[in-house]
Amino acid sequence: MKQFLTVFRFELLGFIKNKVYLISTLIICLVAAIGLSLPNFVDLFGEDQQEVVNGVAVSEEEYVFALYDPQHYVYDTPTLQATYPNTEFKLVSSVEEIRSMVEKKEVDAGFALKGPLEFEYYVLNSTLMDMNEQTFSMMLSSQYRNQQMQNENIDMQTVNEILSAAAVSESIVLGRDGVGGYASTYVLLFILYLMVLIYGQMICTNVASEKSNRSIEILVTSVSPNALIFGKVMAGAVASVLQAGLMIGCAYGFYQVNADAWNHMLDIAFNIPLQTLLTFLVFGSLGYIFYSFIFGALGALVSKVEDINTSSMPITMIFMAAFFVTFYGMFDIEGIVIKIASYVPFSSFMAMFVRVSMSTVSTLEVLLSLAVLVISTVLMGVLGAKIYRRGTLMYGNPIKFFKALKMIKKKD
Repeated sequence: MKQFLTVFRFELLGFIKNKVYLISTLIICLVAAIGLSLPNFVDLFGEDQQEVVNGVAVSEEEYVFALYDPQHYVYDTPTLQATYPNTEFKLVSSVEEIRSMVEKKEVDAGFALKGPLEFEYYVLNSTLMDMNEQTFSMMLSSQYRNQQMQNENIDMQTVNEILSAAAVSESIVLGRDGVGGYASTYVLLFILYLMVLIYGQMICTNVASEKSNRSIEILVTSVSPNALIFGKVMAGAVASVLQAGLMIGCAYGFYQVNADAWNHMLDIAFNIPLQTLLTFLVFGSLGYIFYSFIFGALGALVSKVEDINTSSMPITMIFMAAFFVTFYGMFDIEGIVIKIASYVPFSSFMAMFVRVSMSTVSTLEVLLSLAVLVISTVLMGVLGAKIYRRGTLMYGNPIKFFKALKMIKKKD
């Protein structure tokens, strides 16, 4: 235990004092603070800049348009003036004149009316943000409907009231609110994904670095391999949880201060139920430790840091597959795939967390999944320690994971 604590303290301080660790934590906390405080400095939720007249969004942008309207379908009509109150329309005598004015940039765009519901829109360069054609089209449709209603002596206001009538419903959730919990579940799941990948690779790199510079030969003579790998893994777990906690805590604190400025729009992401949070901490921590033992053992199977990516690729692919299975399972939370994944150690720490967060899961199912994960983590720790002990003193070409397992089996 004394050796474990020594390794744990040394590795934890190494993580915390690492410049990348400190700078990344500071930057993310700073971005969260600035981003969540932004509504206090910029009016993100001010009054809408557009007024709606007869179902048409009234634009307040200032433009200069060319208009070819020989039959006066829209020119000098109240609808055109209401839709473009701050826009100048230049009436032209031909389509060719519109083309010339647009090409010479004398106008922003041009409209050529061919009928009460038909027109051509001329613009020099089209952009995704150009809504002029859609706005003009809606204006024509609205004006045409109004005229037809008047011709038939139909009250347009009454028609609008009928068309705008909407059914009123109330959703009563008897179990877990999967829709409301989606945002917070997704955020926590993505944090867990990053923690495993980033810190797993860091542990793997640390072990490989010690092996490549031969310092590990001195370590294994003075400290037991079990204390080394367990100390490294637990230090990485504490460092990652500490960093994630600081980031989440910073974001949560600044949101609570600025919740009114956000009109409480992000409550769905920040108001995480206690059960969801506890499930995330328990299953997430065990899953992280499970994979950390694997990454630590893989680091001992290579002699050069450059070989880490090749050595860790299979387990990285397995982890990514487990993540995507869980992610897509969020859209079918009662599906058989995510239920099976919640009992497989490689994915259960994510899948069971998602199921608890977004659906109703019996206590027996949670305990069974937890028991499988705990046993698997302990076994992986023992197996990882054996691979670590054998691999640290073996140099040359990278040793494949399954070959290492066969070597342990023969010697045992």
